[in-house]
Amino acid sequence: MKKSFNFHALRIVPLAVLLLTFFSFSVKPGGEGFEIFKNNKLVLQQFGSDMEKIKTLQLDNVSSSDQLTIRYYHCGRIGKNRHIILRSSDNKELKNWQFANMSSKDQGMSFRPADVFTAKGKKATLVNVYYTSTEIPRERHLVTLQLNS
Repeated sequence: MKKSFNFHALRIVPLAVLLLTFFSFSVKPGGEGFEIFKNNKLVLQQFGSDMEKIKTLQLDNVSSSDQLTIRYYHCGRIGKNRHIILRSSDNKELKNWQFANMSSKDQGMSFRPADVFTAKGKKATLVNVYYTSTEIPRERHLVTLQLNS
């Protein structure tokens, strides 16, 4: 008795491989993240699960004209009622800026770090940067700034 080869089973193999490959990747929905620029040069970028890791950004030789700009992304939309809050290492608020609601291209939220490190008459070396908006009502710790003189 002669056995015949089952070609129908052979068609299922590529489909099974394709499905296994597709389900092997886990993707978090959304596109939340932020970028920090120093004088229009990108110095830090974090998106998705990377945002859980709070990094320290070293600022060397900060001049009074230096500018930091933060762009925060909410799944392709610009947040409403945005604030950047700076706190000292003992969690005291040093600065709290509110930024205008934008309907088109976001230019980012900018401030001068030289003003921050001498805020409230104290010379700070570590400052924690937080973000809050209508979409994220609880403060989100973005980064720690460290001034190196």
